[in-house]
Amino acid sequence: MPPSAAHKLPITAAEYLDGETRSEIRHEFVDGRIYGMSGASLRHNAICLETAARLNEHLRGGPCRTFIESVKVQISDELGEAFYYPDVFVTCEAADDDSHVARHPILVIEVLSPSTSRNDRGDKLATYKRLPSIQEIVLIEQDWPELVIYRRLERWKRHIFTQPESIVRLESIAFEAPLAAFYQSAPFPTDVQRPWYLINREDG
Repeated sequence: MPPSAAHKLPITAAEYLDGETRSEIRHEFVDGRIYGMSGASLRHNAICLETAARLNEHLRGGPCRTFIESVKVQISDELGEAFYYPDVFVTCEAADDDSHVARHPILVIEVLSPSTSRNDRGDKLATYKRLPSIQEIVLIEQDWPELVIYRRLERWKRHIFTQPESIVRLESIAFEAPLAAFYQSAPFPTDVQRPWYLINREDG
């Protein structure tokens, strides 16, 4: 979801976590600064729910769990500390039993919108890559059919899917589905087009 302007004064992670349990709105935390999270569109919410439901059904009965939007992921290392609210993520780690924070996700998914795309593709993507447990990062476009996968084992090579019938495979959880499945609850109008500057992006 889109962040608002950051609060100017740095705070500690402990102060952030304490305040977040009492706050009526959610905030993300990056190296001492907090960013309020504004509401999502109906389309964004529908894509998140559809994706989470499909992953949850696929993982049912196993050790892995799917979470959506309101659970934080912590990234902490020598470069800094951040707490994000991924749109969807999966953890298979029993140690992730904190009631509000997960620290060992294997898969994180962000649904992009005009207000979040730059951050999700930039700073947030780079920060997610620093978390050793994460095997795959997925970015799903909200306003046209496109899904991008980055995999740690492939040195974060980018895989792009743009055709509804293209099979998307998430190696981290052995899940696969056509691209159209992620948008089943939010179908596109027949005349939807990708932006002109993305036309030459190829699947694969």
